[in-house]
Amino acid sequence: MSNTHSDCLSFDSLSSGTRADCPFCAGNELLTPPDIMRMPAASAQPWRARIIPNRFPIVEPRSPTQQTAELPPSIATPATRPAHGVHDVVIESPNHDHTILAITPSAWRDVWELCRQRIALLSEREDLLWATVFKNSGVHAGASLEHLHSQLIALDFIPPLLAAELEALAGTGNPFANVLTVARMTDTVVAEAGDLVAIVPPATRQPFEIWILPCHPEAYFHATSAAHIEALASLTQRVVAKLQRLVPGADYNWWLHQAPFAKRTGSPEAARLSKWHWHLEILPRLASFAGFELATGCHVTTLFPQESARRLREA
Repeated sequence: MSNTHSDCLSFDSLSSGTRADCPFCAGNELLTPPDIMRMPAASAQPWRARIIPNRFPIVEPRSPTQQTAELPPSIATPATRPAHGVHDVVIESPNHDHTILAITPSAWRDVWELCRQRIALLSEREDLLWATVFKNSGVHAGASLEHLHSQLIALDFIPPLLAAELEALAGTGNPFANVLTVARMTDTVVAEAGDLVAIVPPATRQPFEIWILPCHPEAYFHATSAAHIEALASLTQRVVAKLQRLVPGADYNWWLHQAPFAKRTGSPEAARLSKWHWHLEILPRLASFAGFELATGCHVTTLFPQESARRLREA
């Protein structure tokens, strides 16, 4: 990794205080639903991160055995019925911060550990098949509140994109291992921390798109090690800092792809899980998706992956 610029951050200069009108700021907890989980867990200590129910969930919290009033059971499939699941908000700072670069490394590690613990609890529920955590950072990425937060959703079905990733593991090869091999061969590795590596994928949707994944197969983020949590926290701050140096103020999305919960009905066999690498995809929102992208699922980008990786390493 290039040392052209330091990865050190000045947290004091980035962090802000609290605001009386913000429901996510410390001191305004009565403006939100009660905590589901918090870090640290002891209520006597000031919180550094907390998880609350989303006031406007995109999933139905009811039992999956309940049928919708408007659809008969014979056609109430995941494609035609309201999704059942859980929709949480992860409040990532007690202060009115709007960038992860304002969070100290230890507090940012706590955020990821809190997400891991929450998904682990949800994985034990018999009615849920899969979970993710995702971030909309900035207006162009879909953020509606500027206070630093992510969202965590668990579903009672496997989304089509995840089903396609599972299907790709049905053969003898391992696409995740192939992506890592190609990244090292084509010089598209951006940074590494422990057993985790940040790469520019071989077919990018936007300039400076980054994936972070373990070097070795690991199906479940919610079962990962403390060392991996530390490495993920470090890499997310490092690569976002690089992105901000290249494109100041850039908005972005990220989302976690882990395998469906193994013990649930319809989950993949052990052979496919043994190849899976959970991974975080970080997509800068530097250009709008136009008609061709929306019509085909194919994406046009203005930078080759090698050039994106070179600029990110040097930033």
